Amino acid sequence: MLAAAAGLAEKMEAELVGLFVENVDLLHFAALPFAREVGVASAAARPMNVPAMERGLRALANEARRMLEGVAAQASVRCSFRVARGAEPAELLAEGQEADLIVLSLTPAATLPRVAGMRVVMAGDSDALRTALQSSAGVLVLAGEYPEQLADTLRALLEEQ
Repeated sequence: MLAAAAGLAEKMEAELVGLFVENVDLLHFAALPFAREVGVASAAARPMNVPAMERGLRALANEARRMLEGVAAQASVRCSFRVARGAEPAELLAEGQEADLIVLSLTPAATLPRVAGMRVVMAGDSDALRTALQSSAGVLVLAGEYPEQLADTLRALLEEQ
């Protein structure tokens, strides 16, 4: 998905911006005295704590930054990366107010809040995407549950440019 987004950014001579959202609800949960996590290998329950959760989120953000920078370098596009703390996906949309196109991978349960000036098109709906791209009003959010579907939609968009 990142490679497809970088290809589109290269073709449009645009900057590729990455955003990692530290889920504040997860951090609040880790602070509760009864919060536990279960180890994958050991199946043992152990207490959660906020400092460990923050370290884990920082490690994931650094990994995402490295991946973005690597893909951007291969495509010869400018990139930047930010970390925000808040509720998903509202934080993504708030941070993306300056963008022309936001690519957002959503879980099935996630819903996007209605934000003025934002148009949401689900990945795979090529007619709606084409119509939205012809309109110059606001930010377009391309959303989908599966990264492969988002990548395929971005590649199709790239071929049409």
